[in-house]
Amino acid sequence: MSIPVPPLAAGPGDPDADAAPVVAALAAVATVTAVPNGVVDAFYLLQNAEALYQTRLRDRLGLRTNELCAMQYIYRLETLGRDVRALDVTRNLGVTSGATSVILAHLVARGYLTRTINPKDGRGRLLHLSEEAASAVSHALDDSRSDLSQIVSGLTIRDSERVVNLLAAVTKSLEQRGHPEP
Repeated sequence: MSIPVPPLAAGPGDPDADAAPVVAALAAVATVTAVPNGVVDAFYLLQNAEALYQTRLRDRLGLRTNELCAMQYIYRLETLGRDVRALDVTRNLGVTSGATSVILAHLVARGYLTRTINPKDGRGRLLHLSEEAASAVSHALDDSRSDLSQIVSGLTIRDSERVVNLLAAVTKSLEQRGHPEP
């Protein structure tokens, strides 16, 4: 059984009261399963939507799964100002160095990736997304951010704080899981 998600109501004097109709309209379309673990189910639905989004992005860019994952990983590290080496991509993807070489060679051939000499050791190579690739990844992320911004724009400050706290707790939980035992 599914039930409509109740709209988030803005109270009197709430600075976010103008956005209440947007939230109500969005909530009218969204449904959650009426079970005790509906929030957990919603997280799984979010994961499924993200996986399908990644598939559409991969198709739009004409990349294989590991190639897209490598590009996104390189993009994230570059936006943090960190150097990226092939070894980093190998570890992130969980593939062999030979598989990484094939993935990176394909990205270079497509014009999505460049390699420069590592100034720290003069031997290794650093990986950089081309402007075209960085733009494609950034554009996809910006589209997603824009949609998300529109969706959450109707939240009250109090509800925003609750969502942020919930997502922070879920993120922390996910970050703590999957690490090998010492």
